[in-house]
Amino acid sequence: MPLFTFQCKTCLTRFERLCSDYREQMRCPQCGRAAERVYRPSRFVLKGSGFHSTDYGRYGPRSRGKA
Repeated sequence: MPLFTFQCKTCLTRFERLCSDYREQMRCPQCGRAAERVYRPSRFVLKGSGFHSTDYGRYGPRSRGKA
């Protein structure tokens, strides 16, 4: 199950919960009112020189050192 971060609309408390369904309604553990999901940026980062466009151009992979 994924871990989601929620924030209370009233008291601004942030908390995390494991949820099987992302649409599940959460309540604040302090005041008991409705909380909404906080969206965080992904930690997945592509690094490199360009992957597909530079590695395999229009005509497939380049031959290295072969005539």
